[in-house]
Amino acid sequence: MTSIESTAFQRLEAEGRLLKPAHKAPTHSAGRFGFRGEIALTLDPPVNLEAAFATAEEGDAAFSFLAGSLTTYKQLPALMETLGATVKPGGKYFIYVSDLDRASRYQISFNGVSLYVLPIDDTSVYNELIDFLYLDKTKMKKFDTAKKIDAIADGAAKYDQAYEAIDYEEGLKRL
Repeated sequence: MTSIESTAFQRLEAEGRLLKPAHKAPTHSAGRFGFRGEIALTLDPPVNLEAAFATAEEGDAAFSFLAGSLTTYKQLPALMETLGATVKPGGKYFIYVSDLDRASRYQISFNGVSLYVLPIDDTSVYNELIDFLYLDKTKMKKFDTAKKIDAIADGAAKYDQAYEAIDYEEGLKRL
């Protein structure tokens, strides 16, 4: 059974950053550990990646998948600073931001790590991901939390849509 100590979650757990877990355990996929909750980015002022979903494979120092919501685009650098080496080029990372225009969809790289940066209104990250990744809502309702995390992570792994690639500073100008 995959333990948190053998995954990219180890440092965040040791630092007390994995908050309000609805799931913090192995998933049904062999060698995969999943998390659903919030990830603390800064303490003063408190900033969290809310409604977070993440997976990491046993023995891998980086997440294979991460999604969550930020209140403002300007919190992206804090997110990347907190995550550090727990994200990698080729991982699938979906960050929903409340203050982006509804038509905005970007790919933004930080040190070679690409993020899908997307708008979010009053819906949940979970519902956004189901629609975004074309997952079957009826099937998802029947799954336990671990299986939902697996389904979302597997759907994200297959996702290859390209959006306008911009740098962080260009995104600031577009707010």
